[in-house]
Amino acid sequence: MGNLRQSFFVAAACATLCAGCAVPSYDVPRDKYDQPTVRTIVDRVQCEIRDMVRDDRPDDPASFHRLFLMNNDYEVVVNLSLEVNQSGGVAPSVSYVTPLLGTAASTVTLGGSASVSEARDHTFSENIQLSTRQIYQDWKSNLKLYDCPPAATNLAGTLGIKDLVSMATSSPGLNEEKTGQTVFGGSIQFVVTKSLSAFGPSWQLVRFKNIAALANLSEINTDKITLSFAPGPNRGKRLARVRAPNAAANQFLQQLIINAISNELVIQNNRH
Repeated sequence: MGNLRQSFFVAAACATLCAGCAVPSYDVPRDKYDQPTVRTIVDRVQCEIRDMVRDDRPDDPASFHRLFLMNNDYEVVVNLSLEVNQSGGVAPSVSYVTPLLGTAASTVTLGGSASVSEARDHTFSENIQLSTRQIYQDWKSNLKLYDCPPAATNLAGTLGIKDLVSMATSSPGLNEEKTGQTVFGGSIQFVVTKSLSAFGPSWQLVRFKNIAALANLSEINTDKITLSFAPGPNRGKRLARVRAPNAAANQFLQQLIINAISNELVIQNNRH
């Protein structure tokens, strides 16, 4: 009986250790150093804003988004919240089985059970401020294309930010003369639940019966983006002219850098 009790507690202790040996994983891609990164999520938000303010699609029925956002110099504050909850538990049971005196077919069974469980939460939160005019200017001057990233995670897929803007521009309470005073926003959330439950093996001796641990393991990822739109300081002012990169100036700059490197190499060689 002592050996059986000892084995039970060893099993329970091992289960507890295993529950804490793995760090819960955020539902985001990992970079080349195998570290979690939210880059593709931020890229997705910027991509959808770019698509609303770009001016190379005159036939786009949603082109009014551009006028609404650009004329009022809308800025977007984005809160990115990631949470992962990991839990697990074991519930082994042990029964003492003994035959009744004089009856080989009947038995008395006394059972006992215990449970061990553990839960662990990891959270991450970040605020990002974006300017619709700045994204337009960067895209227009080819400084940054803001291409949509591959859907490596739920929040890097289509978010539908355009729908938030559509509802704001079509709101019955919207005063067209004071569109710059309109503050609006919304959120997008994904919840992914992974779970596993299984019975272990069972065995029976002459007087003892055991059902091995029933393991319950789960991991829940809650990924949420909250966006707040508000007019910027340049509401109603003309957009500054977007200047394309000056090819001649850039070429001359590169030549100056090359000349400086060459001169430094000559100086170093003369010293030796």
